[in-house]
Amino acid sequence: MSIKKVGTHSGSFHADDVIAFVILDGLYGPLELVRSRDEEELSNCDLIFDVGGGKYDHHTNNKEYRENGIPYAAAGLVWRDFGKLLLEKKGFDATSINRVFTYIDEQYIQGLDAIDNGVRFTREIIVPDLTSDIQRFNPRWNKPADENEQFLKAVEYAKISFYNLLDDQLSRLAAVDIIKEAYKARERKELLVLEQHCPWQGTLLDLDRDGEVKFVIYKDPRKGYLIQVVPVGRNTFEARKDLPEQWAGKEADELNRMIGIEDAIFAHPARFIAGAKSKESIMKMAELSLQS
Repeated sequence: MSIKKVGTHSGSFHADDVIAFVILDGLYGPLELVRSRDEEELSNCDLIFDVGGGKYDHHTNNKEYRENGIPYAAAGLVWRDFGKLLLEKKGFDATSINRVFTYIDEQYIQGLDAIDNGVRFTREIIVPDLTSDIQRFNPRWNKPADENEQFLKAVEYAKISFYNLLDDQLSRLAAVDIIKEAYKARERKELLVLEQHCPWQGTLLDLDRDGEVKFVIYKDPRKGYLIQVVPVGRNTFEARKDLPEQWAGKEADELNRMIGIEDAIFAHPARFIAGAKSKESIMKMAELSLQS
């Protein structure tokens, strides 16, 4: 497919049309962009989205829905058809593309689509989100600005967010074999020991279905070694086992006296992570943590 010129609606823009352009531009770019509601102008484009009533416009009576009930908006429609091609272009191997494609849709795109379609959901706390950030690039009533220039500024902003997401997934995938080898090589089933810091949580939770591993030990990229708790599942801070209560928030000197070592660095007040300068000391902290 040859795509050189794409179109979307003029006027206020939202996260779904900005991200749709980021995806297309990442795959086929640099693209010429037309922002208009004029049918004749849009007819000269190779692909149009979020306007015109076509395949990539969700403002129609025959709106498309995912199996989970979340309707597609422009971002989701474009990701559905072009996402795997973009992942392939960005270096994802064939065995990971489907999983990463689904992950990005579930963790990133669906939220944008839901908001743009007016799907109501509740949040216990108000958190900054990409939808709001992109919305703020629209010209303000009391500060005139060219909306096309503002759209392109929003695109540059969204690129950072979107490609950070892809880079994060590539980084995680690069660590999978390291985690698997360390998991097989465990001397104690409760401890996963890594010789380098790398993203371990998702892979470990997939491997360790029975919840055997309670703590992960790894070399701090700055200094020393860290021991970290393993959560009971994704998207939760609840640990399979916390670090000892008496360590919580203690400074190095007091920790050293309590543990019987000389190079403790810290123990977090929330009891999810602690550090020491040597591997020998961090392993002693792990043994005491398992006994507590």
